[in-house]
Amino acid sequence: MSAVPSLSGLDRVMTSDVALREAEGDASSDSGPQRSSAPKPPRDKNTPAEVRRDPRGTPAAWDRPVKGIIFLGVVFFVGYALLSGAVWTPTRSFFSPGLHMSFWWGMAIYGAIMYLALAWRLWLWMRYRPMESVSGAELPKVSVIIPAYNEGALVRQTIRSVAENDYPREKLQIIVVDDGSTDDTWSHIQQAVREVQSYCNIVAHKAPKNGGKRAALHFGFQRASGDVFVTMDSDSIFATDTLRNAVTPLVRDPRVGCVAGCVEVLNPYESVWTRFLKVTFSLSFKFVRAYQNEFRGIFCTPGALSVYRADVVRRVADEWNSQTFLGQHCMTGEDRAMTNLFLREGWLTAYQENARVWAEMPATYNGVTKMFLRWARSNIRETIILQRFLMTNFRRDHLHAFRINMLLVLSTLIVPYFLVFNSLALVAMHPEYLARHLSLIVFFGLTQAAIYYRKERDSDWLWLMVYEVFWVIGFVWIMPYAALTLKNTAWLTRGKNIKRGAESNDEAAQPAAGSFTTGSPIAVPALAGLAVAGTSSQVISTTSRGGLIPSAAPVLARPVRGGVPAVAATMAVAAAPAIAHVAMSTAAHAAAVEIVRTSAGGQP
Repeated sequence: MSAVPSLSGLDRVMTSDVALREAEGDASSDSGPQRSSAPKPPRDKNTPAEVRRDPRGTPAAWDRPVKGIIFLGVVFFVGYALLSGAVWTPTRSFFSPGLHMSFWWGMAIYGAIMYLALAWRLWLWMRYRPMESVSGAELPKVSVIIPAYNEGALVRQTIRSVAENDYPREKLQIIVVDDGSTDDTWSHIQQAVREVQSYCNIVAHKAPKNGGKRAALHFGFQRASGDVFVTMDSDSIFATDTLRNAVTPLVRDPRVGCVAGCVEVLNPYESVWTRFLKVTFSLSFKFVRAYQNEFRGIFCTPGALSVYRADVVRRVADEWNSQTFLGQHCMTGEDRAMTNLFLREGWLTAYQENARVWAEMPATYNGVTKMFLRWARSNIRETIILQRFLMTNFRRDHLHAFRINMLLVLSTLIVPYFLVFNSLALVAMHPEYLARHLSLIVFFGLTQAAIYYRKERDSDWLWLMVYEVFWVIGFVWIMPYAALTLKNTAWLTRGKNIKRGAESNDEAAQPAAGSFTTGSPIAVPALAGLAVAGTSSQVISTTSRGGLIPSAAPVLARPVRGGVPAVAATMAVAAAPAIAHVAMSTAAHAAAVEIVRTSAGGQP
């Protein structure tokens, strides 16, 4: 996304703690279903309203022809999968004595379980409908906390998108915390405050040094006066009706403690990587969180838009802010950590698809992989923490459905990686197996593509097909790597320079470690393909934040602690089961492949 042009009028210096109240007579009462109609200042071409009308931009000229090539590739591989017998070859052809047989049976059983789970989730998804907004009189007092660090000009649009929301002004408070930015972020915050102070209750504070996102949010919680707290990222833009839609579940259902909004990519056509994120975010929110909502089991409300009951936050805020894991102070994964506390206290969690927010995403390979790595570490940590109370009677409603879903999620953090590396070992031993491998990834990946298309009705489902193939090649290693480097809590992507792909010192940018923002990656391997031919693609499941985002980051990501030796160690540990399997059953593999070649008329 191109930067917003610099604005004049920044010659006035504001204090570190600025409290600006609504101009007298500018507030309007909202005693009925009518929405606030008080006039707002005219908007120039740089204001968030323009972003809201067309937040996604325009695809580049090469987008359509590239999609045409991808479509032809999909047709080829699906045709190959069908004609070669890769899909229809009887499973018994792959069975042979010993460990080899147990492996294939394991794959077949796991694939069957995951597709039964998918059928259940599809049924729940088809039932989902977002709640309609309540009247203005029923809306609670809301405090929106916006932590910012080295965000630059985009933070101004973020603030204005909240201030100009269709929400009663006398019920809205905005708290902006500049977490020790070293660029011009504070100047843009000052500018935004001056623009909205005449009609909005806003407080801005600049921290003397960077303390991390969790500390910035905690500071905001301590100063917020609303009955509901809304947290968002400083690179996110609200739609005009986001706030009233987001708080509605708390009003309509007193059992709901926190709500997840619907996050979309603000800059989806900036690069191939943001195209990948666009389609995976759509599945993450409009499919995964939608079906989770049906048993009120969202297990991660995203940092880009989370809604909490303020009285609960006030009770658990100190525990949340002082969380430790493996002897390290936790400053990452703040959104899922807070959701875990709400779940532990017995609250239900909900999702509102009509509470939309657009968040800027990294546009480079390096930036995206750092983001995935941060999410994976937090995902592992918070999944372990959730297991501590999962088997207790921590809630009365939808308890069994929530448990089943979380056990399925736990399995996707472990099982797919054994299958992936075993499958890659098989390809390494028999290169002719690669075509069958790829064809089954594409064939079973059509399931996710169909879900995406039903919701979005655009041709970007083709990018999902490319992403699924690339996941096996480039994104598979990060979960085991994250498990070996859990103590490294560096933010890795915080600040606009990182998002643009520039190199920086993460420890300098975030001295006290980083902060995990909105969730964790999800692998989407089509494991039914594994049951048929030992391939790995992606199974729809959920990990942290409930999002359907990739489950790992590529091995080429440079800025991870430990460098090449750590990556090599990770690959060795993760591949150990496959190596042992190959060493113990090379003959069985060769015999099985020979059976396949014979039964398929000599084709691999």
